[in-house]
Amino acid sequence: MGSLDTIGGTATSGGGGGGGTPAWTDLVDLDFATVATVSALSVGSHTIAVSGKSVAMDWSTYSGGDGDVTPTNGTGLIFDGGTDTSSGNTLSIDLDPLLSSYTVEDVRKYQYAVHVVITGLTYPSAGNSLFFAGLNIGTNVSHNSGKARMFWAEDAGDGTNEEIRVRKNTSSSALQATTAIKTSRVVTLILTGGEIVEAMDTSGTTPPTPAPGASGTITVGAESVGLASTAPTYQANGLRAFICSGDTADFTVTRLLIQRLQ
Repeated sequence: MGSLDTIGGTATSGGGGGGGTPAWTDLVDLDFATVATVSALSVGSHTIAVSGKSVAMDWSTYSGGDGDVTPTNGTGLIFDGGTDTSSGNTLSIDLDPLLSSYTVEDVRKYQYAVHVVITGLTYPSAGNSLFFAGLNIGTNVSHNSGKARMFWAEDAGDGTNEEIRVRKNTSSSALQATTAIKTSRVVTLILTGGEIVEAMDTSGTTPPTPAPGASGTITVGAESVGLASTAPTYQANGLRAFICSGDTADFTVTRLLIQRLQ
C-alpha cells in the first residue's frame, strides 16, 4: 500500500515505500488569486497570505529596473515590467518553509517539481523583452547569483515567435528552440537529488506531468558533487523559486505548485 499524505485538507495516495508505481503528489499549491489586493511591493522582503499559508518573498530590481509586482485578489501577482529596456525585476519566493519536510533524505529519495503558471504574457520591446523562471538556494534572492538556474524565453522580434534558452546566473546556453509565443504557460522546474535542475515549458495553465529526461525537457545543469557530500546544493541552504520580468515584459503569475514523485 502506498503512503498516505494529507495535503491542504486533501488526502492523496503516493506509491513510495510499498512497491507500487510512484506518482507525482501535490505538496503545496499556491493559488495567487487568493491574495489580498495591496499596493505594488516595495524592494525588500514581504510576507503575504496565499491559500491559507504565510509565504515569504523578496522583490528586487536590477540595472535600473522600474517594474513592479502587485498582488491582486481574484487575479494573482501582476508583473508590470516598467519602461527600462535593459533591466530586470525579480520576485523570489521562499519554498522550503512551506514543506512539512525537506531533508537530505527527502531530496535524495524523491524528485521534486515546481510548476509556475503564467498568463497574459506580452513582450513590449521587440526582440528584447524576456522572462526567467528558475530555482536558487534559499539564501539568495537574485536571478543572477548564488546557484540560480532558470528557463528563459525572449521575444524573437518578429511579433509571433520567442526564443528559448536556459541559464545559470549570468551564463546562458545556446538557443534551444524558436517557437510561437505562449501567452499562457506553465514552466516546470524539476529537481533531482537536490542537485540537477531541468525545465519544461507547456502551453496553457494546467501543470503537466513532469517528465525528466524526456524530449523537450531541457537540462539546466548541476553543481559538482564532492565525495561523501552531505549538503545537496538546493537543500542545504533551502530552496527558492524566482520569476523575473526582463526588459519591460508584462505577465501575471497565477499559481505555484510543488510536487514530488513518491
